[in-house]
Amino acid sequence: MARVALLATSPSLSSDAHRYRWEGRVQLAGHNPYVTPPDAPVLSPLRDGSWLRVNHREVPAIYGPALQLLFRLLARLPGELLPFKLAFLACDLALFALVLWGLRRRGLSPLWLVVYAWHPLALLETAGQAHLEVVPVLLLALAVELDARGRARSAALALGTSIAAKYLALLVLPAFLLRGRSWRERAERLALVGLPGLLCLLPFLAGGSQLGQGLSAYGGRWRFNDGGFWALDALLRESGASAWFCRTLLPRLIDVPPGVDPGQHQTWLLILPKALVALLVLGVLGWASRPRPDDDLRPVALTAGGLFLALSPTVHPWYALWVLPFLPGAERREGRAAWLWLSLALPLSYVVLLRYSGLVGSWREEPAVRLAIWIPWAALLLWNWLPNHKAAR
Repeated sequence: MARVALLATSPSLSSDAHRYRWEGRVQLAGHNPYVTPPDAPVLSPLRDGSWLRVNHREVPAIYGPALQLLFRLLARLPGELLPFKLAFLACDLALFALVLWGLRRRGLSPLWLVVYAWHPLALLETAGQAHLEVVPVLLLALAVELDARGRARSAALALGTSIAAKYLALLVLPAFLLRGRSWRERAERLALVGLPGLLCLLPFLAGGSQLGQGLSAYGGRWRFNDGGFWALDALLRESGASAWFCRTLLPRLIDVPPGVDPGQHQTWLLILPKALVALLVLGVLGWASRPRPDDDLRPVALTAGGLFLALSPTVHPWYALWVLPFLPGAERREGRAAWLWLSLALPLSYVVLLRYSGLVGSWREEPAVRLAIWIPWAALLLWNWLPNHKAAR
């Protein structure tokens, strides 16, 4: 009932849903959202009363092609944001069934469903703020369950569609491929995973090299409420490692304009921490992808979502939806308490909106809020990983 009640509310903490609708309307008008940003003069006839609520109007689309096709479908329907809310709510309710399905398969109590079903973040961000995260997460959860039940081909298509919606699901791909018993089976899995993305991308291929503009801007410039990445970046800057890398090694890789000090270039200073994060993610996923006796992708999906939250330069509250469906029944050593805390604490970052009006306000994060979110998370993660001495006795 709480989810149904939230359908009647307008998103007030984020304007992302207006962006979804805009990109759907852009497609219906015959334009490519990956090429044409919202503030392009050619799109001015599409501007309506909600256009000013479309965020980052100078940046083309960043969402995956599967989501773009969904935006196009929903933008055809009357009701502005209501079709989006209804679609995301349907995915949210489908996740209930998938979580319950997984609990029964693992022989666990169905009461674990409460961890997701009654979680305030799931209510707030899906039915309330109409965030799309529930769509790729649903598809990933479906892939996990289908694979656990021996339906590898269907699982591959579900995983591929999740990746085509939001690329984070790529982190689960290595473990999924390793589930194949032979190289031929692994190749078949890879081909089936790639099929949905290829089909969804076909309507946008005319954009050519411009297709990645928005994603490049997101990866290069976006930063908000980061925890692990913030700590790593601060350590490398204070130690001088980032500046040394930019001044010594980077000029051997790229052309540095004359008179420019690479050690003062704020974007270049992030290259070293991002490279180290990529190596760390690959290492952890390699460990998580090792063969398991239960042959279950759920721990890998939880690890992938957790790595994203812990190491991403941008951590919005709704990103925690990537771990929530995989928490019910999770073991202590999987960081259960830490991820549950983070999912409850991340909405504290909305404090930034108190001084931001969207027109003349300032977007400034509070250091105290960052510490309140991430220090307890780090402590709980360490506690989760410590040996359970009581159980050992």
